[in-house]
Amino acid sequence: MILNIAGRRFDGWTDVAIERRLDALCGGFDLGLTERWPGQPEKWRIEAGDAAQVQVDGETLITGWVDRARYQLSPEQHPLRVAGRDRTCDLVDCSAEHRPGSWINRTVLQIATDLTAPFGITVRLEGDGGPPFARFALEPGETVLAAIERMTVLRGLLCTTDAAGELVLTRPSEQAAGWSLEEGVNIEEVVFDNDMVDRFSRIVMRGHDASDESAGSRAARPSAEATDAGVKRHRPLVIVADEEATTATLNASARWEASVRAAKAQTVTVTASGWRAPDQALFRPNLIVPVKAPAVGIEAELLIAGVRFRRSAREGSRTELMLVRKEAYSLKPVEAPGGRRTAAAPPARP
Repeated sequence: MILNIAGRRFDGWTDVAIERRLDALCGGFDLGLTERWPGQPEKWRIEAGDAAQVQVDGETLITGWVDRARYQLSPEQHPLRVAGRDRTCDLVDCSAEHRPGSWINRTVLQIATDLTAPFGITVRLEGDGGPPFARFALEPGETVLAAIERMTVLRGLLCTTDAAGELVLTRPSEQAAGWSLEEGVNIEEVVFDNDMVDRFSRIVMRGHDASDESAGSRAARPSAEATDAGVKRHRPLVIVADEEATTATLNASARWEASVRAAKAQTVTVTASGWRAPDQALFRPNLIVPVKAPAVGIEAELLIAGVRFRRSAREGSRTELMLVRKEAYSLKPVEAPGGRRTAAAPPARP
């Protein structure tokens, strides 16, 4: 594992953690080193704010910045810890700026490019970005990522980062990994979490009809609902749509809410030896992989939503894989002009 800073290569790390996730725009790294400095030909000087590149066996995983550099002094050692993130961390942290702050008839790619340009970050769209937005405006104080995500959620896109630290707008993958994770074969540890906090037995979506408002009467509220058969007790949730919507779209939205909440509530974390998959490539997110772990009741094809590489003197090299049902990233139903639904509905039952 090499950390490159301004043409200098730093290696020999005693512990390493590198993480990439589909639900987090930028990946991150946390590195530790304990060195005896007496007799060292050169001190390790890494500063917060340095441009950095993380490589594994010559393959670049992260291009970004050092967020924190921590030096300590003890009688026998001089420990160093370095942590950082992809270049897109600035999109996560910083407020969106644009004049006049609104766009008319522009696509998600065009608007995202305008927002990321001041940071020197380019945007790549993989696949169809959908129709232009009739009007899109920034909200006061929102971050660049928040503004972009308000668009991508309506186009069924994910915001991720590539190895060069650029912004990538893509869709959840249908690509099969070509290998499997099996208990007793290549799974060291497995954890199945089933969380009911954000699941509800009945989800009601309510909208409003602008035509009634223009007539001066109290707005009618078309509504639709969906159920989650996995919730056995009475747990209702009412969601009021932000925009106008037909009953058909509200119905699809209610089913989407139930489906996505159920999928995100069930997560599987697998720990495997080493950093490479059975095909010898580094583990990476956005692949569909069969998981067979009967000890915790799992036998399904799941989406790799996150990868965390770890290395330490005590544990050696290991990889944590965070897996979910692919419905967790289903395309959100939205209304198009003329009442046409522009997003595919999720499965009828979660």
